[in-house]
Amino acid sequence: MSVDETAPLRVIVVNRDPRVRASVISLLDASDELQVVADTPDPSAALPLAERLRPDIVLLDADAAAHTSPLSTSSRVFILAADDAPGAEAALRSGACGHLVPGSFTAHDLLRGVRHASRTSLGLSARESEVMDLIATGRSNGEIARQLFLSEKTVKNHVNRIYAKLGVSSRATAIALWRGMMSVLPVRD
Repeated sequence: MSVDETAPLRVIVVNRDPRVRASVISLLDASDELQVVADTPDPSAALPLAERLRPDIVLLDADAAAHTSPLSTSSRVFILAADDAPGAEAALRSGACGHLVPGSFTAHDLLRGVRHASRTSLGLSARESEVMDLIATGRSNGEIARQLFLSEKTVKNHVNRIYAKLGVSSRATAIALWRGMMSVLPVRD
């Protein structure tokens, strides 16, 4: 996966309903931050597609929820289902990052979910998360300091703690982890 902070997040959409699948693809294609790299109505095709394409995000319908566990190690998995759909809650318990109701979420909601999943798994404090959000938008330490009313030295200290917690040595890698473009867990061979 690319660590370029401007690269769109790559998405696979798995949904049996062709209208829902087309609607979700249309919604995501309208965003510069997301790119649909594959879609399928067949839940059994989700794992082979994810292994081959290594997307950042997999959107699964409730019927495909049984496939979330193997996918969750290298992709952020979100369930696309009505609030009362059977299987959605079980998928969340087994590793899915979130639940979206088709027709009632935006591309921004999905991005916010990916970022929330990254924050939760990365263990940053609220202030470190704020700083990391600004780093991910390309701001320098000086710009971050001015925006958050902090000294540049304080921002630098936050950045150093963020790098230590994430186990990275560069802004690009930190941004990739933050945006959910890289798994925080080792990828299975």
